[in-house]
Amino acid sequence: MRQYGKEGRPGQLNSTGERNCFLPPLVGLHSPTVAVTNVEVPLKAQKEYEAACDALKKNKVDIAETHLRKAVQQHTNFSAAWVTLGQMLSAKQQTDDARNACAQAVAGDASYVPAYLCLAEIAARSEQWQEVLKFSSRAIELDPGGNAVGYGYNAAANLSLHQVPAAETSALRALQIDKNHTDPRLHFLLAQIYEAKGDAVNEAAQLREYLNFATDPADIEMVKSYLALLDKKAPK
Repeated sequence: MRQYGKEGRPGQLNSTGERNCFLPPLVGLHSPTVAVTNVEVPLKAQKEYEAACDALKKNKVDIAETHLRKAVQQHTNFSAAWVTLGQMLSAKQQTDDARNACAQAVAGDASYVPAYLCLAEIAARSEQWQEVLKFSSRAIELDPGGNAVGYGYNAAANLSLHQVPAAETSALRALQIDKNHTDPRLHFLLAQIYEAKGDAVNEAAQLREYLNFATDPADIEMVKSYLALLDKKAPK
C-alpha cells in the first residue's frame, strides 16, 4: 500500500499552536497536545527550526537538514525537529538514522503522537508490518478521535498481516475522521480490503470514491483500468 498523507505547505501552525513543517503523510497533522519539550525550546533552537521550515518551502533540502541538526543540538528534546529530520532522512533512504531521529522524539516526550507516526511511516517503507502495527496502535491510543493517519497505517498493517476484519475497522474509522477527503488513498486501501474479503461490489464502490478525489494522473488511469476489469467480471 502506498504511503498515506496529503500534499501541503510546510511551516504552518497546527490546531494547538505548534509550528511544524512535517512532510507527507504528516503534513498539517493535528496533534492533541503540543509536546511538553517543544514548549520549553530556547529561542535559538526555534529560529533554527523556522529556518529549516522556510528552506523546505523552497525545496532546499540540504539547507533544511543543516538547520534541523542545529536545532536539535541547541535543544536535544526538540520533538518536532526530530520528527521532521527523521522524515527527511527516511526520504533519503537513510533508514537507521531516520529511525533514530524519530526515536529521539519519543525519548523527549513519550506522549507526542507525531513521533509514533514517524516511526510507523519508516517501518511501512520497509514493510515491517508488526512494527507499523505497534507504533500506529500507540498513536491511536494517545489520540483516538482525530488521528486518520494512524488509523490508515493501522489498517495497512492489519491487511498485510492478514487480519482483514481489523483492517476494515481501522480503515472505516480513518474515513470517518477524514471528513474532507484529504487523503483519497484511504478509499484505495479500503478497496484492497474488500478485495481480500472477496467483496467485489464494495471494492468497486471504493475505487469509484477514490476517483472522485484523486489527483495523480497515473493512479487515476491505473484505477480506471482495474475498474474496467472488475466490470467485465461482474455477473450480468
